[in-house]
Amino acid sequence: MPSHKVEPIVNETQAADNNKFQALRLQRFFLAQVNYLITYLVIGVAWAAGHYDGSAWMAFSHVLLGLLTQSVFLLLFKTGLNLRFSEPSLSNAQIAVAILLTTYMLAFSDSLRGSLILVYANILVFGIFQLSRRDLLLQAGLALVCFGSVIAFDYYSSPSSQNLTLSLVQWFILACFLGCLTITGSYIRELRERLQQRHSTLQAHQETLRGMMGQLQSLATTDSLTGLANRRYFIDEARRRMTLMRPNQTLGVALIDLDHFKRINDLYGHAAGDEVLQGFAKLATDSLREGDLVARFGGEEFVILLSNTDLDILYQCLERIRVSFAKAHFPSLPEGVNCTLSAGLSMIHQEDDLEVRLNNADQALYTAKNSGRNRCERYQPSHEKLTQA
Repeated sequence: MPSHKVEPIVNETQAADNNKFQALRLQRFFLAQVNYLITYLVIGVAWAAGHYDGSAWMAFSHVLLGLLTQSVFLLLFKTGLNLRFSEPSLSNAQIAVAILLTTYMLAFSDSLRGSLILVYANILVFGIFQLSRRDLLLQAGLALVCFGSVIAFDYYSSPSSQNLTLSLVQWFILACFLGCLTITGSYIRELRERLQQRHSTLQAHQETLRGMMGQLQSLATTDSLTGLANRRYFIDEARRRMTLMRPNQTLGVALIDLDHFKRINDLYGHAAGDEVLQGFAKLATDSLREGDLVARFGGEEFVILLSNTDLDILYQCLERIRVSFAKAHFPSLPEGVNCTLSAGLSMIHQEDDLEVRLNNADQALYTAKNSGRNRCERYQPSHEKLTQA
């Protein structure tokens, strides 16, 4: 298939995948906003309870910074600019911003600081499925450095060995939690990647299995020599079409036998016989409409099914095929040696029995053979006798 027909399909698939992943990134972004809302609520409660050391302006500025940074991320996702980055989910950037904003909150949290440091751990959970072990370690390190900076700033502002000891214990607890979270997160990510690989492998096996089933189905319904449908497929398809017929519609069926075909095999070899069979299959296929069906019935016998036709049209169609086949030249046969065919024709109505109508066509075929071959005979159901065309 030409490449210019494939590229649009590939581009459409890529666009659909991009839209799907972009929607997932937006879902994760909005989920992160729930955490921000909870953080703002905590700041409000701490300020109202008198456990927030900063001024009202500092609390407001924290909220304002959060809204500003999240608006930037939302703009990047909505405009698709995030796709220009090596990490379209922007997970590292979002986590880093959240850590910095949390540090700003902890700097003025007074006695609540020990309870709020685990917000860092909650932030890292956001990146478990997106970040590698190295990224998780870097983000955990950033959180520890930021919290360590808060401890150093407090000690510089009001030196107290008791407060320093408590703060260092809090830092140690945070380091333990973040270390455990990093190890667990790395394991979960690796497990997820292995499951994805197995899923991809399973899908590949399923595709291969479907392909093999398709090949088996093709082998079961297709004649390997001519590429035509085989007898089994023809019978099933003819019955299916009969069930779809309207009362005023008819199908035309023609049984075809290549004249003296055994003589061709005996005189010129089976390769020449195969060439004749293949040549007829191509000629018949090219002569029929798209909705018509030609099948190899067995040996040198073929069958044709015409949809929505009458006996005269069926006869004209078979006559064209008969004349063309008689004129056809096959390289494996000597010059001047041509092949002919005989055909028996019958009509199928909605209420008919397929086997009966095939038998009618077979009777007409025998009449064609007994009348000298290289001819088409029509079965006349109204008189229940055969009339020469």
